[in-house]
Amino acid sequence: MIVRDEADSFLLITQPDHARLAERIGAAMRSEPALATAARDAVLLGIREHDNGWAEVDAEPEVEPATGRPRDFMSGSPRVKYDLWLRGIARAAQMNPHAGALVAEHALTVYAYRRGDAEWQTFFDAVTPIRDDLLKQIGMLTGEAREVFQRQYRCVQLADAFSLQFCGGWSDVSSLEYQAIMRGNDLLISPDPFDGATVPLQVLGRRIAAQRYHDDGELRHTIAAATPEVITGNARGVRDTTADLLGSIGLPEDKWPD
Repeated sequence: MIVRDEADSFLLITQPDHARLAERIGAAMRSEPALATAARDAVLLGIREHDNGWAEVDAEPEVEPATGRPRDFMSGSPRVKYDLWLRGIARAAQMNPHAGALVAEHALTVYAYRRGDAEWQTFFDAVTPIRDDLLKQIGMLTGEAREVFQRQYRCVQLADAFSLQFCGGWSDVSSLEYQAIMRGNDLLISPDPFDGATVPLQVLGRRIAAQRYHDDGELRHTIAAATPEVITGNARGVRDTTADLLGSIGLPEDKWPD
């Protein structure tokens, strides 16, 4: 679950809904050569399915005991992450082994900072051979083919990062060599990945009061009673995110910092 703080409310967006938005963003990207190849459909499927293992977790949201807030996707135990990623990789691989390999690569990349953590060793021991077996199935385990695969996976990283930023309302994020800022509900990205196009964005969310929830039952009842809300905005490329932001608040160009 993505939990966006908005003054007196929490805006909740499920991981699968975020992933569907990521696919929409990925499909609109024109700056990544891997999306202009025969692998395009498999890459977009990998983007759409990269968080499908979260469906069961998001269907039974939990409270963070220390804060009373809804638990977001960044928290949770290694065991929960282990189960959901194995589930998600298997589902994607059943649809398309290429997409499954991309989802497995994403799991290993997202949690790379956990390598060396004893609690996470089971995760890496399980996911790495699954990823390698899928790569072997599609003939991309080694050599130049593996380099091609990494360029395809880069598209998953980018689409995921841009969608997360929009859904989370995060102000300023760097992803690979791209820089993105939120201005209202618009996502501005430099360099322009969309070849001048404006990409309409929408994702389903539920808004609940920003209060301390005493247990999972109270939180789940509150979410179930919340009216679904469609969050809309746009993504577009800009020459420079800093210049665009400073210009939007009326600061003269000769006053912009170097």
